[in-house]
Amino acid sequence: MRPLDLYEKDASKKVTIYFEGKALEAYEGEKLPVALLANGIYWITTSLQGRKRGAFTFGPLPVVINGIKNMDGRKTLVKDGMRIERQNYGEFQEAVEIDGSKEVLREVVDVVIIGGGPAGIGATLELQEHLTVALIEERGWLGGLMFLKSIQQEGFEKEPKKVIKELTSQFNENVKVFTGTIALGVFDEGEYFLVPAVKKDQLIEIMAKRVVLATGAVENILLFENNEFPGVFRLDFALEVINKWGVAPGKRVALVGRKPERIIPELEKWGIEYIVVPNPKRVEGEEKVERLIDTNGNVYEVDAVIVSDYRLPDINPITQAGGKLRFKWGYYVPVLDEQNCIREGIYVAGSATGIKPHYANYLEGRLVGAYILKEFGHDVTPAVYREKLEEYEPESMPMQRIEFKDMNLEDVQICGCDVNLKKVDDVVKKGITDLQIVKRLTHLAMGFCQGRFCLFNGALLVSQRTGVDMAKIDLPVARPPLKNVRVKSLARRE
Repeated sequence: MRPLDLYEKDASKKVTIYFEGKALEAYEGEKLPVALLANGIYWITTSLQGRKRGAFTFGPLPVVINGIKNMDGRKTLVKDGMRIERQNYGEFQEAVEIDGSKEVLREVVDVVIIGGGPAGIGATLELQEHLTVALIEERGWLGGLMFLKSIQQEGFEKEPKKVIKELTSQFNENVKVFTGTIALGVFDEGEYFLVPAVKKDQLIEIMAKRVVLATGAVENILLFENNEFPGVFRLDFALEVINKWGVAPGKRVALVGRKPERIIPELEKWGIEYIVVPNPKRVEGEEKVERLIDTNGNVYEVDAVIVSDYRLPDINPITQAGGKLRFKWGYYVPVLDEQNCIREGIYVAGSATGIKPHYANYLEGRLVGAYILKEFGHDVTPAVYREKLEEYEPESMPMQRIEFKDMNLEDVQICGCDVNLKKVDDVVKKGITDLQIVKRLTHLAMGFCQGRFCLFNGALLVSQRTGVDMAKIDLPVARPPLKNVRVKSLARRE
């Protein structure tokens, strides 16, 4: 077994790869960063500022593969004999690749659902008996974050993967599922909505009468020194390497953030040693995390750090589609009418409306599906789901304080695109508090994800420096397309 494997892998799939000239054991079908992690290698790339980066926090992951530069390490599956070398960000720009020589695939359905988590699955099951559905999921699996857990979840009677398998096995011939597919946005097209999407390098155009945004939530990024250093894990990445790939984040892990209980059961199930550190100040090491120092000066010898904090609704698809936001429960959520619409024909369900348990998200998906069926003239009773959903109040998130005086702000990354906290703070202290202008001056939220993980902290910084209430801070609207894509590829469409 490799140093961080949690169990023996299928020997028939064993291959050999080479990282910086060193032969390593890997397994066919593994993602490149996972194969390197299993061998104890965390540092994969280097930012423009010379900062070492890994694959499990944020930021791009360019690598050299078989002598070819600017390959995206996150999308690469290992192959026997593959040779990988480190690369800095250089000219790399993370983007969705479209093969313009391929004919565009076109689909026409009644409803397109963006997001294949519990809410998207619930909406699909509610709709499929009467309407045609296209279900788009960016990840390579359905079930969202729930799929990555192994502990039974509230409201469900079985282990998460079995629940997801049983639910999705009920999909009928009216459902078309697109996993590993990136939705580029929602656009008005007469009586229909156009949702362009990309699967691998294939452009797909989906026309639908109604749209459901079940885009879920993202992890809140904690602000501490070297918070992007190799060996620091976002919680969803940690769950993925553990429960999907059978690899441990480290041998002794520090949990930071205000909700360590989100991952403790998973670590205990696998026997991974951990320590909870509620007040992180700085991580240090040579090529990976070797120690964590808290705000009291205590030093913890660890080889990985998992950030286990609150989640934030994924609002980018909502604002791009024309939705408005309000500040409630400690984060930004969409303004909805009584049927969960942001505007006519576009519905929102799941954690995108407020952070809730997986079962509540599933119920909200069923509820939105019922609203759509009723709109199409079918005899349904949405109130049944509404009553059940009222038992679940969305989770509130306490405001986090940024400790400006006690941190080296240049070492705190607020945005994975090489934007540190000092750069943004200096602009705000000069009196520039409009986040749209802050973006232009600092490049905050101008990368591949358009600020999914950093805009909230940008608003938090403005609020704490100026005293302006978070509810009065306008977040920039996500521009189309939602992910960087080469314009010439779209321009070839007829």
